[in-house]
Amino acid sequence: MVLWGMMIMTMAVGGLIQYMRSGVLQDVQTSKEFQARLLAESGIALALHPKIGRNDPVLKQLVSSVRSYEVTVSTEGARIAINQIVGKEQILDYCVKLFIIWGIDPQKSGIAADSLRDWVDADDSLSPFGAEGEFYTLRGSPQYPRNIPFRHLDEMLFVRGMRDIAQRKPNWRDYFTLHGDGLIDVNEAPSELIEIVCDVARPQAEQLVLQRYGPDLVAGNEDDEPYDDFDGVEEILGVSRWEFAKVRQRLTLKHPIRRIKSRGQAGDLHKTITAIIGPSVRILE
Repeated sequence: MVLWGMMIMTMAVGGLIQYMRSGVLQDVQTSKEFQARLLAESGIALALHPKIGRNDPVLKQLVSSVRSYEVTVSTEGARIAINQIVGKEQILDYCVKLFIIWGIDPQKSGIAADSLRDWVDADDSLSPFGAEGEFYTLRGSPQYPRNIPFRHLDEMLFVRGMRDIAQRKPNWRDYFTLHGDGLIDVNEAPSELIEIVCDVARPQAEQLVLQRYGPDLVAGNEDDEPYDDFDGVEEILGVSRWEFAKVRQRLTLKHPIRRIKSRGQAGDLHKTITAIIGPSVRILE
C-alpha cells in the first residue's frame, strides 16, 4: 500500500510539475511575442519621424543580446498597382510582360492579365482572354468575379490563371500593391519592372538598379545614390530622348506612398509590421 501510495503521489506531482512547466513556457512565449511586437512598433515610429532618413543607422539596432529590430523603407512605386488595371491600359501590359519574364506561356499570361481586369471592373463585359461570371459558375464559384477592386493580394489567387503563376513565382506578392497611382519609382523598382516599363533589355535595367546602389552595390546603405533627375536615368538606359519621352510619364523619382516594414525580434520569436503611409492612405498590416 505504501509503494502504491508513493507511485500515485509521484504521478500526481509529475503531472503538477508538467502543468506548471507548460504554464511557465506559455507565459514566456507570450512575453516574447509582446516584446517583439513592441520592438516592431518602435521601428515604425522611428521611421515615421521626419528627421530620420531611410538609411539612418537607428533603424537597425541590437537592443540586447536577444532583442533587436530592423526597419526597411521603400515606396509603393516599387510594385504594380493592380487595382489601377481598369483605368490604365499600361498596367495590363505590365502584368502580361511580367508573367512572361517569370516563364509563363504568353497565352496563359494574357489570360491571367485579362482575368485580373475582369475581376476588378464593374461590368460583365468579357475581355478577349478574360473570365466573367459564366467561367466561375461552371467551376462551382458563382460568387466570382467580385467586380470590385481587390481588398487583399491573396484574393488575386481566385482569379483565372493566377494559381499557375503563384506556383511558378512563390514571391509574386512582392511585385503588386493595392495602393498607388500606377507610377513606377525608378529609385525603388526591381529590375524586372524597370525592364517592362521602360521597354529596355535586361542588362540595361540591371545596370540602372546597380547604379543607384552606390559603390558597394548593396541596397539600403548610406552610400546609396538615388537618381535626382531623369537625365541620369535616360543616359544609363541608353535610349533616345524620343523613346524615353514615351515612358517618362509612367515613372517617378519619389513615390508619395511609403512602405515601412519593421521586424522586431525577441529571442526566437519575431513580429513583422508593415505600415503604408501616404496621401489618403494610412494602413497597418
